[in-house]
Amino acid sequence: MGNTSPKLNPELVYDLFGGIFKPQIIRLALQLDVFTPLAAGSTSAEQVAQSCHCDAIGIKSLLDYLCGLQVLECHGNIYALTPTAATFLVKGRKAYVGDMILHYTDTALFDNIQQSLRSGKPSSLGEDFVQDAWLESYLPWRIPKSLEMWQAAGISTEHRENLRILDIACGCAIKSLALAQATPTVRVTCLDAADVLVVARDLAERMGVESQVAFEPANLLDASLGENQFDAILTGQITHYLTKADNASLFNRVYSALSPNGVLVVDCPMAADKPTETTSFLTLLLWANSGGAAHSFEMYRAWLSDSGFRHIKQLSQRLLVAIK
Repeated sequence: MGNTSPKLNPELVYDLFGGIFKPQIIRLALQLDVFTPLAAGSTSAEQVAQSCHCDAIGIKSLLDYLCGLQVLECHGNIYALTPTAATFLVKGRKAYVGDMILHYTDTALFDNIQQSLRSGKPSSLGEDFVQDAWLESYLPWRIPKSLEMWQAAGISTEHRENLRILDIACGCAIKSLALAQATPTVRVTCLDAADVLVVARDLAERMGVESQVAFEPANLLDASLGENQFDAILTGQITHYLTKADNASLFNRVYSALSPNGVLVVDCPMAADKPTETTSFLTLLLWANSGGAAHSFEMYRAWLSDSGFRHIKQLSQRLLVAIK
């Protein structure tokens, strides 16, 4: 037998752990707070090291690595923040997401998952939905992709004086705000926690659609959604966080809130017949967090049928529509 075997894949094993280094070094940079000294303007590694109470040679190596990641810029011995770092990685700025990065790279997160695996009981993973919303609100590709989603779902704004949309657990609400921006007759109600709605309001102002949007702070688990109030309702990136009982309750309230022939759009990863890396990861993480899962289309169809929906159709691995 030679040194290699067609049945073995050492590269796969390298891939299993090799990706850990970049996020952990970003964690070090956030813990040392190397971005704040650069927020006042370009400066040297020595000045950053002095501000962070660190060794200058070590900090230079760290800053050079961050330049290699295109997080920082370097001109000779002078370092500067990129626009991305200036927006998201400087403490105190509105769109700072460093706390979210620190949380996801903390071993305590995985200790909680291990505890859930041993006990069989969910253990909240403490996700930062506010900082995640800030990050998503600046993704330019979200707008055209969102318009494609509405088109695929058959949501038409033609020949309508107003199209009333409820965006449940809206986050930054970029999906529904994209439609509002494209069509002035669209009216959006954003429902989420109050601190998350701060991000949605900011994005609505940046997109110039604030006059078309209402903001409703509420807990989706028990929020009253009203009766026959909306022509379309979007649940995006939330139903996989919910248990089976929570989803059944939510879809009953969604059905009541829709007007006759109203459309429900569910935009969320769904389990396939065979496990995939993405959906299996989500199921593991969300089961440990809240008892959720990447639910299958068959499960969604059962919930929606029980609620009274008809014409339930899966359009892709993450998109389905149903008609009241």
